[in-house]
Amino acid sequence: MEIGGLMAQAFKIFLGNPDVMAVLITWAVFISLFLTVIEIFNKTKL
Repeated sequence: MEIGGLMAQAFKIFLGNPDVMAVLITWAVFISLFLTVIEIFNKTKL
């Protein structure tokens, strides 16, 4: 199986699992907010 098919299979396994999706989305939102807060803090500090 080539890399693309392997990736598709992995994504199907991950994205087919609602728990994994919830964790990934939660982490994405958390990291986005975290980086945004740091960026705002750095801009206002200057």
